Parts: sequence; structure tokens; C-alpha cells
Amino acid sequence: MPLSAERKTEYFTRMKELLTTYTKLFVVSVDNVGSSQLQSTRRGLRGKAEILMGKNTMMRKCIK
Repeated sequence: MPLSAERKTEYFTRMKELLTTYTKLFVVSVDNVGSSQLQSTRRGLRGKAEILMGKNTMMRKCIK
């Protein structure tokens, strides 16, 4: 399901904000990971890190 132009703009804004705020970045591929494992990872990182998930093409465009 394609994202609307408004949602893409919000995503780009959020990603650019995070890239300027933090000096370090992890790009991780998440294939075949269950929702419970992802949820426990998010809980473990809460307060220590920010997680932003997105499509590969959108992330590449924003990082360039």
C-alpha cells in the first residue's frame, strides 16, 4: 500500500531531524523477525535509543 505524499513528507522531516540530532546511526535489515521479538527490542531500547522504521527507497533518499 503506497504512502500518501503527506506521510512521506512527515517521514522525511522526522528522519532529517534525527540525522541532525544524533551523531551515530544504525541501519538494520529486519526480515523474518516476529512481532513479539521486535516489541521486546523496542521495550529494551526505550529511553536509550530512537527507532524509525521505513522502506529502503525512502531511507536511501533521505540519507543522501
